Amino acid sequence: MRITEQPAPASTSGFGRPCDWVLVDGEILPSEAAAVSVHAHALSYGTGTFEGIRAWWNEEHQQLYLFEGRAHYERLARSAHILGLRLPMTPERLTERTVELLRHNDIRCNAYIRPLLVQSGEALPVRMHDIHTRLSVAITPMPGDYINPDGVRCMVSSWRRAPDTSTPNRAKVTGSYAGPALAKTEAVRHGFEEAIMLTTDGYVAEATTANLLLRFGAQWVTPPGTDDILEGITRAQVMALLGEETGNPVLQRRVHRSELYICDEALLCGTAAVVVGVVEVDGRVIGDGEQGASTLELNRALRAIGRRQDERHPEWTAPVYPTGATP
Repeated sequence: MRITEQPAPASTSGFGRPCDWVLVDGEILPSEAAAVSVHAHALSYGTGTFEGIRAWWNEEHQQLYLFEGRAHYERLARSAHILGLRLPMTPERLTERTVELLRHNDIRCNAYIRPLLVQSGEALPVRMHDIHTRLSVAITPMPGDYINPDGVRCMVSSWRRAPDTSTPNRAKVTGSYAGPALAKTEAVRHGFEEAIMLTTDGYVAEATTANLLLRFGAQWVTPPGTDDILEGITRAQVMALLGEETGNPVLQRRVHRSELYICDEALLCGTAAVVVGVVEVDGRVIGDGEQGASTLELNRALRAIGRRQDERHPEWTAPVYPTGATP
């Protein structure tokens, strides 16, 4: 069944109904055949790793573009290596099979792809070794926005980012998202839309599912990888585009909480969020209370690059359907 642009869902998540076909250990199967046991190790302990990948639909081209698939699968491979898990397919082959899965579901709208490598074996002891794993890839249409596109109001959460000495932050670990989930709910219940999390020693780390960049005058800064952030694929793209546009590299340095209140511009970036401006933190207005010009341009540029409506960085995208194929 062809999946075209779905109506935006009533919820604010931006996601539609998951697709009927998934990839499990290299084989395309109906989604109902892909369930794991209630005794699966990962369900009890969060022992696994995952990714989130975008695919952008270009109506004029009648083409779907996989966005940075190879980079995401390379990070999945690194995450698996850190956790001591075996990834049964190479990043190259995973990219190819994801393209095939998008075709099989006949996706012709924006979509979100979820690769997931988990310990699916039925085991109760807490460990990372000698447990069966399973690799799956699922697709969900994404007709809406994951986060408020008009700018977000944030609070600094009472929940801290787990340090790398506790949970490896260079791995995208499924179980490590309990803390960000608590921070997100705390923010929403206090009337905000997003949370900014600090390190255990009080420096700014990141938002719940997005990296953070701040501008002071002409200089953009972002917390370094050593401050317990997940070094995002979108973060790298934003840093590259800012460097190309301004000729001034983004500075990676430690950021104090109070700097959030006095910066001239702030943005969040991530695969789901893309780029969105922070307009308020802890009740303090950022800049003039509107999204900054640079933020708006970065959001526009990344979406256009993802659809190949902007000629920059064609290496970030891969067409899904054969060129010249009848839609």
